[in-house]
Amino acid sequence: MPKNPSRWTRVRTWGIPAGAVLAGAGLGAGAMTLWGGGGDQEQGGLAMEDAGTQTVTVGLQTLEESVSASGTLAAVATDSLAFEASGEVTAVYVEAGDVVAEGDVIAKIDTLQLTAALRSAQAELAQAKATLANLEDAGDDSDASAAQISAAEAQVAVLKKSVRTARAAMGDAELVADMAGLVTAQPYEVGDVVSAGSSGSSGSSTQAGGMTTTAATTSTDSGVTIVGQDEWTVSVSLSEDEVAQIAEGNQVTFTADDVDGEFFGVVTDIANLPTTTGGSATYAVDLQVTGDVEGLYEGTSVTADIVYLRQVDVLAIPTNAVTTADGVSTVTVVDDAGAEEQREVTLGDTIGSYTEVLDGLEEGELLAVAAAASGGSGSDSNDDSGDLRMNGEFPGGGEMPTGGQMPGGTGAMPGQ
Repeated sequence: MPKNPSRWTRVRTWGIPAGAVLAGAGLGAGAMTLWGGGGDQEQGGLAMEDAGTQTVTVGLQTLEESVSASGTLAAVATDSLAFEASGEVTAVYVEAGDVVAEGDVIAKIDTLQLTAALRSAQAELAQAKATLANLEDAGDDSDASAAQISAAEAQVAVLKKSVRTARAAMGDAELVADMAGLVTAQPYEVGDVVSAGSSGSSGSSTQAGGMTTTAATTSTDSGVTIVGQDEWTVSVSLSEDEVAQIAEGNQVTFTADDVDGEFFGVVTDIANLPTTTGGSATYAVDLQVTGDVEGLYEGTSVTADIVYLRQVDVLAIPTNAVTTADGVSTVTVVDDAGAEEQREVTLGDTIGSYTEVLDGLEEGELLAVAAAASGGSGSDSNDDSGDLRMNGEFPGGGEMPTGGQMPGGTGAMPGQ
């Protein structure tokens, strides 16, 4: 699988002293998140020893790689409602921006026309039944008599259907929400005259968010719009290299300017065919938000980090703490008295600017790290594009933040 040259890097840890800095441990082309093992305040902590060095505590970390993309939230469930009967609007109970439950009455129209139509249909049916009865009484078993009775029976059947339709229309005098959600458009006002299947004919309507628009003077089919608040999707576009990294089921971390903290999701679909725009091919990827997240709205812009690699409880250190020469990797260990020791270590995978330690170090030991802005003396050269987060709500092994949940738990990412 080709490596993605455009993916970005993120570093996150907990329990780091406020004055600590991690210079020279910035991340390069890889996208990586570092989550501290939690518990000990010193674990993963950095402390300045002098102007040129600092110490880092060896600890268990969660390392991740991800690709980042932007998109907008879309509700999984939406509905558009309009009156199925004609009449004048006599009551409005819901405005744009209100939240409704299934079965809530949104507005009503007068029933004068509906009642008149029902009474007329009932009268016509009664007359047709009387005519049929007379024909049956006067029947003489002739072909002409039988034909008249058959026609009268057909007329009665048609008028019975008209009566049923008129009775059903009486229920259409109320516009009822058939799903729960946020009302994002409500064009009806008292006094509007509506026709079956259309929205209000005059007046203004207030859209969710405070925007006021003038309703058309002719009937439209827009009606009332309800947006579900329980399920959300995000569609993003990724390059061919980025799509090659991910798989359906990968976990997603979302952030948005209007939402406090992070919320989570999962990759649900990856397009098989690309869309080409201006010579660049991109693939549509659908993401599903998981958990009950408050403060989400249709059209909210979000940033999605799709995690395609995760290693949990890894003993890892900044790559620039390692010096490699002639195939031998060493680190500088600092004891409680401040004395330094060069120690050989066996290393595993490098993810972003952190490297897994397989042998030679124990959790809690201190390492001396050069406080240089560049990659230092490690075997990999790193830039300072990483983001060392000084706080957070999601340390490794801790509780999920409220307002969302990461699917799948810990362990390797699906598809890896």
